Amino acid sequence: MKLQKHFIRLPMLLFLVALLTLMHSADAQQSKSGKTDRKGLILFDFPEPLAAKVEVNLTSKLISLVTKSVSNQPEVAELIKMLDGIYVRTYDRATIDEKKLVNYFKEKLKEDEWEVLVKIEESSETVEINLLFDEEKVYGIFAIIIPKRSGEATFVNIVGEIAPERIEELLGNLSNFGAVDIDFGDKLKGQWKREDLRDKATVMILGSTFFTNPGINVFNTRMDDVLAPKRQREMEQLVQQLRAFSPTKIAVYIDERDDAEINANYQGYLEGTYELTRSLHDQFGFRLAKQMGHPKLYCVADWPKHRPIRDKIDDHLMDYATFAETHNQEHLLWSISSSGVKVRADVDGTVWVEREGYEPLIDMYIRMNDPEQMRADHQSYLRTARIGLKDQYPGANWVAHWWYAHNLKNFVNLTRITESTDDRILLIIGAGHVYLIQQFLEDSGDYIVESPLQYLNANEAEIP
Repeated sequence: MKLQKHFIRLPMLLFLVALLTLMHSADAQQSKSGKTDRKGLILFDFPEPLAAKVEVNLTSKLISLVTKSVSNQPEVAELIKMLDGIYVRTYDRATIDEKKLVNYFKEKLKEDEWEVLVKIEESSETVEINLLFDEEKVYGIFAIIIPKRSGEATFVNIVGEIAPERIEELLGNLSNFGAVDIDFGDKLKGQWKREDLRDKATVMILGSTFFTNPGINVFNTRMDDVLAPKRQREMEQLVQQLRAFSPTKIAVYIDERDDAEINANYQGYLEGTYELTRSLHDQFGFRLAKQMGHPKLYCVADWPKHRPIRDKIDDHLMDYATFAETHNQEHLLWSISSSGVKVRADVDGTVWVEREGYEPLIDMYIRMNDPEQMRADHQSYLRTARIGLKDQYPGANWVAHWWYAHNLKNFVNLTRITESTDDRILLIIGAGHVYLIQQFLEDSGDYIVESPLQYLNANEAEIP
């Protein structure tokens, strides 16, 4: 049974309680239990003076009052009884050193051996939720919420002895407590499972473009010379930020048949006899692997010479482009609607997309790995699948027998290099592949997937 319908009266009750405590000083958090070492409690004791825009201190006594008021709703009362305190601070980002403040709390969490439950990167906000727990109970929840367009940073500390199976329920209805207007809702579905934290390998997918301009896609991003000194400085900064992911393996979008050649080049790079080319795996893979002390890279792309299944399908059954052009379905073909770009075609029909003006590499990778951008790319493939009439399905045939099959095999190849739940695999691949491979990883239930956006920060990059 969902809690949502049980919270109809609860928000107002808790909101009134919250109003009574909004003006409490930060000392109220410390004195609620008579000591500062309460398990799961993170004091808002930043050493520099801060003026909170919103300050909420729901202590155990105030929470107990709410419990009595909902005694006729046993599921709600049971959940509330698990809580000893809810503490919220919201700061105007213009008045704080945001990076310094976030790092201060992250260091406190690290010292007390908290673990990250989930990191959510969206176009509108960044959310990180940390837990302090043992085999029986969760003692603390600490959330950091940084909206990308508003001027506020919010920190939430929930203290208690919470049953692990109720975490998703609690966080999914957090806004119903009136203490903070945040509801993680469906974002947290399935995130709280013990094995998510300790018994699964982690994968981070970095969506990219090709640096060598091979012109193999329907629309091809035109890259300038990444070997130019300015781009090389940006590359070093980007690799340094990705290093914070601490990958144990680096996988690249190259057919596994070429593994020996790629790793021979990598060994040459380690020995100083191989000079990096413009290729993506050289610039990112080799650099980062060397910095991390890796003995090799892993080639996981599915690019066989012969495809037993697809080779049996006549080409015209998958020629969606010709079908669309001859059956008035051009509107289902890929198109470019982004502003700030120029589109031109070569005499051979290769279509190039060029950005107007200079875009630093970190900005480019933040843009390409934005979840909304990846979803938009995926939707283009689903539009392609619709091309066809009656019993003719050239679009669906191409999407199913090529695009989905290709990415499913890329996913399978990733699973084949996974050897331990301690593995942290960085996959460097074309941005268009990210959505499906990430979906396969998440739906498998065998992996934790992290977003590169939590490591990429354009503000931290030095100006070349």
